[in-house]
Amino acid sequence: MAEFITKKENQRRLAIIVVCVLADAVAAAYMIYAYKELNFLEQSPKNPNPIPKLAKLVKEGREENDKLREQLYGYGKTIGWKVDSMSSVSRFRTGPLQNEVLRTFLSDAARPTKDQEAAKIKSTLQYLDIKDYKRWEDGAGAGKVLHLTELFDELLKKENEYKTKIGDLEAQIKTERDNERKVIDEIKNANDAAQKELDGGAQAAAPAGGAIGELIRLMKEINTLQKAHSEELAAADVDTTAKQNEATNVKNENVRKRAAAESVKADLKHRIYAIQHHRLEAQARREPDGEILGIDEKRQVAYIDLLRKDRLFKGTRFYCYSLEKGGQKLDKGYIEVNEVRESVSSICMILKTYDAHFPLKVGDKIYNELYEGGRPRHIAFAGRLTGRLSNEEAANLIRAFGDVYQDKVDENTNYVVVADGYEEHPNYKASLDYGIKLLREKILYDYLGVRRE
Repeated sequence: MAEFITKKENQRRLAIIVVCVLADAVAAAYMIYAYKELNFLEQSPKNPNPIPKLAKLVKEGREENDKLREQLYGYGKTIGWKVDSMSSVSRFRTGPLQNEVLRTFLSDAARPTKDQEAAKIKSTLQYLDIKDYKRWEDGAGAGKVLHLTELFDELLKKENEYKTKIGDLEAQIKTERDNERKVIDEIKNANDAAQKELDGGAQAAAPAGGAIGELIRLMKEINTLQKAHSEELAAADVDTTAKQNEATNVKNENVRKRAAAESVKADLKHRIYAIQHHRLEAQARREPDGEILGIDEKRQVAYIDLLRKDRLFKGTRFYCYSLEKGGQKLDKGYIEVNEVRESVSSICMILKTYDAHFPLKVGDKIYNELYEGGRPRHIAFAGRLTGRLSNEEAANLIRAFGDVYQDKVDENTNYVVVADGYEEHPNYKASLDYGIKLLREKILYDYLGVRRE
């Protein structure tokens, strides 16, 4: 039975066919346009990497990677990273890179084993002063593990560094050689100028000129004068002999003085050694010279039991310690005499306290390895005193104080008082030779208890 189709249905189906045809035409036109547009973009100069070029680069890159892989396999075979079979039997096939062997190689290159470190054996990178890497098995160690590419990079970097140093050294050598040639040329020119000044630039067979010619002329003139003045020359010869004898005597006297100076020098060395030995011995014993009677922490002042009668100088420094349990001596600091008094106590400034937890206190002991207490001092002057006392008055006061005044410095002198014009005084020069302590005039007045003007 035939299907009955109405006119309206035919019109609908025709409309659908027309729409489909139009849609296919539009799609075909869009595809043609897109293909042309893609072709235009591919060939456009604004596109630096078209698809054929990229495909070619990918192919070349793969070939280069295959080549590098083959080179790596070949390199790994020669040093044991890879097993290469020489048999045609299938069970002896060529193996891949052996990771453990490669890791061991990289570990040995980065850092030696503990046994090697104990034997003071360095790794390859340590010889090159590269210390940023560790062994693969040292998981918790400092640094990072070494990869093959990093090994090549480090070696290449070190190679470039050495090439740079070699280039610098070659440039330095070239500069030094150029300077050497320059100096040689300057010396040659100077020698030529000096030679010309000597012979006047004369040829080999020609008479000499310049300084040599002048010397020859003077020699001839001397010979002529010698013949004409033989008696005067004989007298001059006698005078020369006498001068030579005098010079010999002076030389002998100098030798004698030098021997005497060596004797004095040896005596000074012995004296210095004795002083140093005495000082070191005193430091070791640290016998107390006195003790602290009072402390003013606010003014940083200490009062000690040494007075003027104990021959105490202003400026003398004492070290302080306390006696602890078991006789142990605890160092606490040091003080310096600021005012010497006649009675009760003298005043010192606290210069240093070693530990704030152990301050100076009453009863602490004081000592100075060079302080000799009430022992008389030997004192000499260098120069003229310009204060209240003349040299004679000061000498009388020194004797009245119980000390020994000396006109001339010797090995027993303890102090030299420097006054006006002391620089050229023999006592000052002798004090330098003997290593004697120098005092200013005002210190002497403080020591003797004389009020300064």
